Amino acid sequence: MRSTMIATLFVGLGVQAGVLALADDANSDRPVRSHKQLMRDCVAKEKSANTAASDYDVKKICEDKIKSYDNHPSETTLPPANPGE
Repeated sequence: MRSTMIATLFVGLGVQAGVLALADDANSDRPVRSHKQLMRDCVAKEKSANTAASDYDVKKICEDKIKSYDNHPSETTLPPANPGE
């Protein structure tokens, strides 16, 4: 009886440890930045990299970059089904 309770305890702890180990893979801990924050960061980066570029050119470059982020597949989407299976 005692050994059964100890075995059950260890199995329960093992399951809990497995769930906690998988919890780090979630994207929920990553901060979500708004469009305005993305633009601000991009413009600052582009201006520091290319001081001769006009404000219009820098803004256009950053808008294109942010559009490419929106069209990029997200990490949280499921991978496509494997056709070999």
